[in-house]
Formats: sequence, structure tokens, C-alpha cells
Amino acid sequence: MILIIDGHSVSYRIYYKTPPLSNSKGVPTSVLHSFLNLIISLREKLNPDTIYVVFDSKGETNRHKIHKEYKSQREKTPEDLIPQIERLKEILPLMGVCVAVKEATEADDIIYTLIKRNDDKNIYLITKDKDLHQLVNDRVKIYDYQDDIALDRDGVFKKIGVYPEQIKDFLALCGDKSDNIPGVRGVGEKTAAKLVSQFGSLEDLYENIDEVKGKLKEKLLAGKEDAFFSRSLIKLEEIDDIEIRDNKQDNEKLKKYLSDLELKTIYKRLFGEGFDDSVSGENYVDLAAWIDNELFLFKNGKLVNDFSILKEINYFYDLKGIIKNNKVDLKKFYDLKIISWMNNPDEGSVKKHKDESVETFLKRLSSLAEEEVSKLKNLQLEKLYRDIECNILLILAEMEKIGIKINADKVYNIHKELDEKLINIEKEIFDYCKEEFNLNSPKQLSVILFEKLGLKPVKKTKTGFSTSEEALKELIIQNPEHFILIEKILAYRELNKLKSTYTVNLLNYADESRRIHSEFNQTGTATGRISSTNPNLQNIPTSSDYGKRIRDCFEAESGFSFVSFDYSQIELRILAHLSKDEKLLEAFHKNEDIHTKTAKEIFNVDKVDARLRRIAKAVNFGIVYGLSPYGLARDTGISQKEASDFIDKYFKLYPKVKDYIESIIKQAGEKGYTETILRRKRFIRNINSKNKMLRQRAERIAINAPIQGSAADIIKLAMISVYKYLQDTKIDARMILQIHDELIFEVKDDVIDLFIKDTKELMESVIELDVPLSVNYGVGKTWGDLK
Repeated sequence: MILIIDGHSVSYRIYYKTPPLSNSKGVPTSVLHSFLNLIISLREKLNPDTIYVVFDSKGETNRHKIHKEYKSQREKTPEDLIPQIERLKEILPLMGVCVAVKEATEADDIIYTLIKRNDDKNIYLITKDKDLHQLVNDRVKIYDYQDDIALDRDGVFKKIGVYPEQIKDFLALCGDKSDNIPGVRGVGEKTAAKLVSQFGSLEDLYENIDEVKGKLKEKLLAGKEDAFFSRSLIKLEEIDDIEIRDNKQDNEKLKKYLSDLELKTIYKRLFGEGFDDSVSGENYVDLAAWIDNELFLFKNGKLVNDFSILKEINYFYDLKGIIKNNKVDLKKFYDLKIISWMNNPDEGSVKKHKDESVETFLKRLSSLAEEEVSKLKNLQLEKLYRDIECNILLILAEMEKIGIKINADKVYNIHKELDEKLINIEKEIFDYCKEEFNLNSPKQLSVILFEKLGLKPVKKTKTGFSTSEEALKELIIQNPEHFILIEKILAYRELNKLKSTYTVNLLNYADESRRIHSEFNQTGTATGRISSTNPNLQNIPTSSDYGKRIRDCFEAESGFSFVSFDYSQIELRILAHLSKDEKLLEAFHKNEDIHTKTAKEIFNVDKVDARLRRIAKAVNFGIVYGLSPYGLARDTGISQKEASDFIDKYFKLYPKVKDYIESIIKQAGEKGYTETILRRKRFIRNINSKNKMLRQRAERIAINAPIQGSAADIIKLAMISVYKYLQDTKIDARMILQIHDELIFEVKDDVIDLFIKDTKELMESVIELDVPLSVNYGVGKTWGDLK
């Protein structure tokens, strides 16, 4: 088997998916580390006879000579990526990997030449470039190493809509934005695929152009020259004199190279027991891991059954799971699940692959341990890890053990009621559509909405027009005459989700004492927020009547009550603190209703009704999430022009908020990340992309991450402060739920007043901002009583 890797394609993909990493001398190594790890993993998984890594070269190619705009819109190669690619060209041959290059020649043509000149019957090609899919045949497959899928001829058709031999004609019609290949103006991928499938080739299409009708024919005739010119750019060329860099493996040189670059993980994976202690110490660190509700111990590179070593271990994986089920003497510990997540929050923590054995995973995890800790220190995140995340880990473990009691009789009653309600709504929808169908089938719903009723769609997916909740809300704007139908579909979905998720299904999680022990995931979000699973108790709707009634099913133990504490408008207060906008700061210092104040200013009125306040609230919170005029219009039902005007007025009212947003986007573009108040980092991919859609999404993330992330940090500070208070005072109260900006406790009735007074003070003083923190509280015998 031959494995060919499009080196630049993979390098760019790694670069934008991993946080920056450098060695002690400041040499960038993040791409080197991931690329070399990938090579090792591919060897272990595929066992190829030969690996070729092909790189583009510097210099003007023939395509640039005939089309000056060829690839002109591509972003300039990042400065810290260039030296890593050059080092890869030097390191890979030492690993026995062939590196193929040629001056002023594209990797695509080198790959084509290698395949054409190689008789091997099994060739895997790793690339993301669409034009290289033309190379797939009975010998060649495109391999996706992340999903372990090899794309054959039929796979290419399923993915793109045409067969490999038709790719050139397909791209000739629709063009390729990534390479600045023009195609025919106004012809998209769907139309191009349809035309190629119908006519077979570009020549046959134009010979039978009269079979095409209307504006499409006009576009094709006007763009005929561009189509054939585009195909000439896409056609691959066989070339001579490819430079294949010596692939004779040289372990001694490789060891020195890896040692100098401080690529300890790669060294360990390659040389195992032969690892030089002078480079990085032990081969593997000893660790304990909680995987699939079972404790595993790993010592000296092997799984062991000696549980006495637990007290000697400093490295863990999912320590929360371990301490919930085992007695552990904790000193200075490293939880690799949390650390790897903090190092790269968008990717999440390091995980066991689907088909990976526990022992293989623990070897991989153990070999990564020291490097992950080193990353944590290099990113200046160790203090946040020690002061916040380690303490939160212990608190969440205790919360999970305590749980919350549920009343089964109330749950059954709601389940029965929802069943009847859903039957009625379903009948009303069928009467409107004059047809029965499966409401839970997106495909059938799509046929009814867009084919039978003729609604104007707003969003398309790979499988057709979207019927997601977001898409349905947008449909109301585009199809107001069907408002009643869409509202009923949305109501059906909400109630059906409540019934399936939060009625009798909840009882499956209850123990013998009728308490449910939800799991709190510390590493489940990129912003630092804590999430909840098995079951998810954070997502029960707060605004609906049934949401409240489901909360009523959760009851305090006899002699106890629930007490909730909720940070008021925490994200807007953080926005005021970060932006330093005088009017925002003043409003919070005067304890004004920020939504009413905003509404008065935006709408220039003295008295604000519920509708105006609702729109102002949507604008206030929308700014935090980088909301566009279109999004505001969708969420409030106003026109896009009105939404745009309101956002403009908002920024005139709070000018420093606009300055802050512009500065945070600029900072993200320069540094590649944003930070919270406590310096938690989130790496913002595509922030400098020339692709407008990708860049705008990245900008929205950059705006929101410091605000939502800071809110997550503050609630964690509050949890730590109140937990210490509970331990110090021994007051009869216990923390049982965390729901974003809210904490819920189960408190003995005779100490409630004291507990409220002390906890409110603690939560409002955990951090000093330019605005006061405000905490609301509620008391009740059921969870539903708290709001």
C-alpha cells in the first residue's frame, strides 16, 4: 500500500485547529508535533509500504503565468507556519518518509505524477482539495484519517454529486473559490453537478446547449470561454525531475533533531524503551484513569491491578470520576482531561478513540502527559488550573454524589398530559396541511413545507432544506402567511422534547432514594461554562408553563428547602467592565433597569412598554453574542432595516462598547486568541480568513468568548467561596445544582435566613469589577417555586 499526503493541506488544517506551541527557545512546534504524531498513527493503523509527503514549492507555476489571479485571494502563509513546514521537510526523511517537491511546481501535479507512475493497486491519498478528487479510481481512494473513511468512486459521487472523472468539468462550471478559478458566473455547485450528470462533459453540454432553457442558458453561453479556461487550470500535468528527498531512516540524527526541538512526545512514541533519559526522563508517567465507569491504573508503561499505587500517583484522567468512587490522597495532582481541554478548549479534552483499547489510550495519554503540562505552563494557565479548576473538580464530585430528589407521581401526570396535548397539536397541523405525515421526520416535514405548501426556504443543508428550530423561526419572517402553522410545529417540537427528555425518562436516572445524580462536565464547553448530562438539568425551559411544572417535580427533603442564587445580568455587567462605557457603568451603579434605559434611549420615549423592552433586551444581549441585524430581526419579529437602525442607535448610546468590540477583534487577529478576566484563553480560528462567512463567525466568537468566559469564571469563584464557607461553618446546607449563572442549594429550614445573608454577600464580593455584582435569591420547597 502507498500513502500520499498533501503536506500543505494537512499542515494548514493542523495550524488552524491547534493552539500555538513553542519550545523553551521560542521555536514554534505545534504543527511539527501534530504532523509527526499523525505520521506515527497512520503507520500504526494502515501499515503502508511507502509514505510520500508532497509540498507546494515557492515560485511562479505555469498556472500563475496563464492566470495572474490564480490563488491570489489565498491568505499569506502565517509566519510561524513557514519554518515548521521547512523543518518537516528535513525531519520526515529521517523517519523513512519520502518528501516530494519541485521548484515552481504545485503539489497537485506532483501527486498526480506519483500516482500515474506507481503500479501499486492500493493507494490512499490524504487531502482536502476538491480538485484532487479527480484522481480517485479503482486503485486510488481519498482517505479521511479523522473519521477513518476511504472515499472510493461512489463515495466521491455521494460527497460532491459527480464522479471523479467528471470533477474537471464540474469545477469548470462552478469554479473553485479556494484557487480563484472563475467557472461560469452564476452557476453554483448544485447546478454544475446536475449539468455534468445530464450531459456527461463540458463539450457535450455546449454541443447540446439548446436543451438548456432560460437564464441558465444565457449564463452558460456568456461564460463558455471561462468554463473551458477554468478546466485548463484544473487539469493536472505529469512532470519530470521530481525531487524525492532521501528517505533512508536515520534514528541517531532523528533523535538529535527531536531533542533539539524538545518534541518529547514524538521521541517517546518512536523510541519507546530506548528513550534517552537525558532528553526527558521516564518513558511513561504513571497515571490513574476513570474510563467508562471503571478505574484503570498504568505503571511503567503497562496496565496493572495494584491499587495500592493510587496514593503514589500524581497524573490522572477524569479525577472527578475517580474520587467519587475511590478514596484518594490528593496532593499536587495533574488531571490530564482538564489540562488538555484548557490548552485547546475548542477541541476539548484528549479522548479515547472509538476503536482504541484502554491500554493503547493510556500509553498515548501517558506519553502526552508531560507535554500537556508544559503547554499549560507555556500558555500561563497553571494558576487558573490550580486556583479554579482543581477546586471546581472536587466540588462537582460532591454535587454529583448528593443529587436531587424527584417526585415520580408528578412526573407521570405531566407525561400523560403532554401526550394528550401533542395529539391535539398534531391534529391541528394535519388539518392545516390536509395530510398526515411523520412530524418527527425532517425529510417528510421538508416535503410538506417546501414542495406541497410552497414555503420559501431560508437555509439549505447537504440533505435538503433545513427544518431546524432556527430555520423554522427564520421561515416565519420569509413566510408570514404560514405563521400559525410554523408556530404549531415549534410548539409540538418543544413539548415533544419535554416529554421524551424530561418526563418518565428522568426516572431512569433516579436511585433507590429517588434522587437523580446528574453529571457535571467541566470540560464540555469552549468558554469554560459547566455543562450537565445524564440527565441534562440545565436545559429545562424556564419560560414555559410545562418547564416550571417539570421543575416542580424536584422536591427538597423533609425539613429542607431549596435556595437559589442567580447573578443578575452578569454578562452585561462584564461588558460594562470590559468596555468602560460611562453610560453602562452609570446605569449599573444606579441599579437602573438596563433594558428599560436602553429602550428609552433607542426609541426616544419616556414610557417603555413590554414590546419595546423586549426588543431592547434582545439588542443588549445580542451585542454580547455579535448579533447581526438579520439575527435581531429573526429573534424579535421586526424588519432588518429596523434592526439595523436599532443596533446603530445602540452603539451611539454606548460608543465605548463599539470601541471594545473593534479592539477585541483586532486583538484576536493579532494574538490568535482572546482572554477572560482570569486569563482563560480561547483560540480563535479563521479570525483573519478571507472567507467572509468564516471570518464573521470567528469575530462573533471573539466578541463573546471574553464575556461568557468571564461569567463562567465568576460563577466558579462563587462556587469555591461558598463551598469553603460550608466547610468552615458546618452549616446544614449543600450545593446541588449549577445552572450557568445560578447556584441551587438544599438548606435546613432553620438556617435559611443566615445562609441567604452570608451566601449573597460572598457571591457579590468574589471579584472586584468596575460595576457592582448583584445576586437575586429565591426560596421554595420545589425547584419550580424558585422562579
